[in-house]
Parts: sequence; C-alpha cells; structure tokens
Amino acid sequence: MLITLLRYLLLICLFFLSYWAGFYSYEKTLWFGWKQTLGGDKQAVIFWSSIAYIIILVPLYLLICYVVKIKVKRKYFRLFFYPLFCTLSFMLPTIFITTIFGGSSILSPESQLFYVFFASSGIIFGIGYGIISLVFDANR
Repeated sequence: MLITLLRYLLLICLFFLSYWAGFYSYEKTLWFGWKQTLGGDKQAVIFWSSIAYIIILVPLYLLICYVVKIKVKRKYFRLFFYPLFCTLSFMLPTIFITTIFGGSSILSPESQLFYVFFASSGIIFGIGYGIISLVFDANR
C-alpha cells in the first residue's frame, strides 16, 4: 500500500517536472533562436500549454508507457522506448494549441517552439517513468 502510494506520488512529481522542463526548453529556445523573451505572453503560454499537457499528454504518456511495458519484454529496452515514444507524441498538443488560435502552420516558428516544449517534456517523462518502473518493478 505504502509502496503504491509512493509510486503514484513520484509519478505526479514526474508530470510536474516534465511539464516545467518543457517550459524551460521553450523559453531557452525562444531566447537562443530568436533573442526574445516571453514578456507579457508568459501567462498565456503557461495556461494553454498546461491545458494541452493535461488533456492530451498526461493520458497519452500513460498509454504509451503502458503499451511499451506490455509489448517490450526486456526492461532495459523499455528505458529506450519510453522516452522515444513519449517524445514522438510532441505534435499532438502543438496541433491542439495552433488549432485553437486559428490553425497556424505546423511549420511556423511558434509551432516549432511548442515542438521543443513537448518533445523535451516527453524525454524527461519517458526517462523518469523508466527509472520509476525499474525501481518499483524490482521490488515485486
């Protein structure tokens, strides 16, 4: 019971960590790529990206990790596939955000920033999920 609770707490922390890692990547890419800061748009980016993250990526990350866990039998191979497939889901939340704001191009600079955001988030979530799974599945 306590181990299960600890696992879920770590997963919740991982969702927050992966979101903020993605946001940090977004900010740094904006700065290094265009020499700009978010300025007054920061709250809007946090709001819309967190909506897309919660609605699309949280369930998708869990589904991806569940499927990888079932399909890939070797647990150390899973450490590669969790981040790979979580990262490859980066386009879905970006399409969600760009569609809400008038369907801008999926190749626009704004879309590219969100690609970096959600791809970075996927890498962090996949690696973290893999580590959590290794630790807690070893106890079973």
